[in-house]
Amino acid sequence: MTEASISRNLIENAVDAVQQAADSIFSNQPAVPFHSNTDLLSLDEKEREEIQRDEEENYRVRPTISALSFCLTSVLSLLAIAHSLVDQPEVLSPVERDQLWKKLAAETKMAGRAAYRAALILSDPGAERSSLQ
Repeated sequence: MTEASISRNLIENAVDAVQQAADSIFSNQPAVPFHSNTDLLSLDEKEREEIQRDEEENYRVRPTISALSFCLTSVLSLLAIAHSLVDQPEVLSPVERDQLWKKLAAETKMAGRAAYRAALILSDPGAERSSLQ
């Protein structure tokens, strides 16, 4: 087995483990709401504010589950990026390489935003401190 295929298998195993953890943690939980700014742009201001208020309230009432959701989302995104890096073709044209790197950079930013959102939830002094039940 080559080093790349071993790495690929390890990353795939990590993805499976994180997905199993997420399935176990969230199986009896309502979904953690999240709407991106892009999603909210199509709404009028009143709807946008209502959705944002509901999200923030959910994060304050369920900070542990909310933070876990964003952390695991970030981890899964980063593992997908790592898989893409390990699995990329050896020969790419300059245009293909540029497109791939731009795509991976955008995906990395999204993963970082999910982790940052978790940090904001965890640092909110108004959040109800709870543990997993």
